[in-house]
Amino acid sequence: MANLQIRIDDTLKAQADSLFASIGMDTSSAVRVFLKQSVMRGGIPFELRGDPYLACLQEADARARAGEPTYTEEEFRAKAEAYLNEVQV
Repeated sequence: MANLQIRIDDTLKAQADSLFASIGMDTSSAVRVFLKQSVMRGGIPFELRGDPYLACLQEADARARAGEPTYTEEEFRAKAEAYLNEVQV
């Protein structure tokens, strides 16, 4: 049997412990389930998404570097919200 050691934030650990306890398992069991599902599916067993605001920030940065007008805060928020609406399942 192998051991797996990871470092995580204390708050995240406590939140995960509480969540898993509420469904009748400990964190070690949840990690084993994650690893087994990853192997069975040949990848991460859930969809990964990036920061929804990152694309907007990158575009605003590129515009600013090119000397083009960038977004007002309202325009940026509207653009980010439109993006969020597109990616919601």
